[in-house]
Formats: sequence, C-alpha cells, structure tokens
Amino acid sequence: MKALLFSLVLALGARGAIAQQLPPADAAAIRQVLQRIDTNYKDHKFSEMATYTTPDVSWVNIVGMWWRGRPDVQLAHQRIFDSMFKGVSFKQGEVTMRAITPDVALVNMYYEVGAYYPPDGVNRGVNKMGDDQDLLTLVMVKKQGKWLLAAGHNTVVNAQAVANNPIATIKK
Repeated sequence: MKALLFSLVLALGARGAIAQQLPPADAAAIRQVLQRIDTNYKDHKFSEMATYTTPDVSWVNIVGMWWRGRPDVQLAHQRIFDSMFKGVSFKQGEVTMRAITPDVALVNMYYEVGAYYPPDGVNRGVNKMGDDQDLLTLVMVKKQGKWLLAAGHNTVVNAQAVANNPIATIKK
C-alpha cells in the first residue's frame, strides 16, 4: 500500500513538473508566433492574422470589448491600429510561458505602448493615454503540430498599483 501511494505521489509530482515546462522546440515555435504578433503591432497590418490564430480566437481589450472569431478579432485590431494607434510605437518586453498541457500554453508578455488618443487618434487635449506598459495574457494551442493563438487579453499596467502590490511586500 505504501509503495502504491508513493508511486502515485511521484507520478502526480512528475505530471506537475511536465505541465510547467515547454519543450524547447515548442517554446521556439511559440516565440515565432509572438514575433509575428510583434511585427503586426509595429507595422499595423493584420492581414496575416489567419496564419497564427485559431478560427475561433477571442480577444478582450483594455476596455472590456470582447471580440470573438478570427474575422472580428482581425477587423477590430486593424481598425484600432488604423485610428487611435496610428503611428504609435509598441515595444515587446518580458515574455514568460508555461505549458498547461502538451498542447496548451499560457503566455504573459509585456509591451511598452507609446502615447495614443482614443477613440480616433485625435488629440483633444484631455484624451491622451499610453506611454505605459501593457500586459498581454495569451492562450496558445497546438493544432496539427502548429502553435496558434486561441485567446488574448490585454491589461494596462497601473504602475502605482503595482508599486503597492500586497504580495510583493509580503515576499520581501
């Protein structure tokens, strides 16, 4: 009985360790997808989005708009990058990724976003946003050997709130 219990604990522990680390080839393939996203953010052209997203991809933006399905996600990105993000700089920062299962990975990626003027890119003197950091949470899935973006969520990082993070003060 003890041997069975010990084997079960080992098996569960090994499964947890595997669920965290991506094989190097998968991590490299996901980084290629992230590079394509980064290229689209910088050139503001999303016509190739179909090559790195699932047909049922969904995206939640910083104000809670929820776009569902590749046509809507692609169109929404193109429209906001053609308007309020026109000429805005995007710089990819720290990326972390971990396996949830062998075919599902969670990616967190920071972006530095330049100044922009919602809703249409016009500076009205009171509508400046940006010059901050965003945190993207992406769900990647492996379909027929290819990693694709299945879901994304973008959050503006509030630097003041982060400085007062109760967990960070506990860990110090």
